[in-house]
Parts: sequence; C-alpha cells; structure tokens
Amino acid sequence: MSALRTVIEWWAAAPTPTPAPGGGGVKNPLDGVTPDMGVLGGPFTATWVRVAGAIWALMIAVVALYVGAGFVSMAQARQLNNSHMMSEATSSVKLRLAALGGVVLLPLIVGAVIAAVG
Repeated sequence: MSALRTVIEWWAAAPTPTPAPGGGGVKNPLDGVTPDMGVLGGPFTATWVRVAGAIWALMIAVVALYVGAGFVSMAQARQLNNSHMMSEATSSVKLRLAALGGVVLLPLIVGAVIAAVG
C-alpha cells in the first residue's frame, strides 16, 4: 500500500507541462498540400472518373427501384383500404425520395463538405 501511496504522491507532485505559445514552433507538414489525382497520369484520371460515374449511376438506379417499390406498397395499402399500412408506406416513400435526392445531389454535398472543411 505504501508503494501505491508513493506513486500517487510522485504523480501529484510532478509539474504539469504547459503548451508553448504558437504550437511550440512545429510547422504543419501538410501546409499547402492539395489533393491532385493528375500526378498518376491522364489515363488513370479518366478511368477513376468513369468508374466513379458508373458507381454513382448504379446507386441512383438502386435507390430509384426502392422508391418504385415504396410506391407499389403505397398502392397496395390504398387498394386494401388499410390506413395504418398507408401511413407506413407514405413515410417509407418520403424517406426513399429523400435518399434519392441525397444520392442525386451527392457531388454537390461532397463539394460543399470539402469547401467547408478545406
């Protein structure tokens, strides 16, 4: 028990380091660095742009199918005259439409985040 007390007393008596003003003279190593895919060459840039576009188009198609499925479930609920199913289907369609809007506006959202952070 005395060893623990000794450690606690030593720790309590140790001076707390104070940060130096201005970051201690350490320079940001990434100051002035910007992302540039052009250094990998033109063919690579063209390829990754095409791949990203294909993935984006696939995402839009998948979400559009989910929106269509939501409208189908809404129509089924209306046909069955089930108000509870109808309210669930309506909220599902709203959520799916918001997801479709988010996927369509993905480049704008990413650009806004990069502009806000950068």
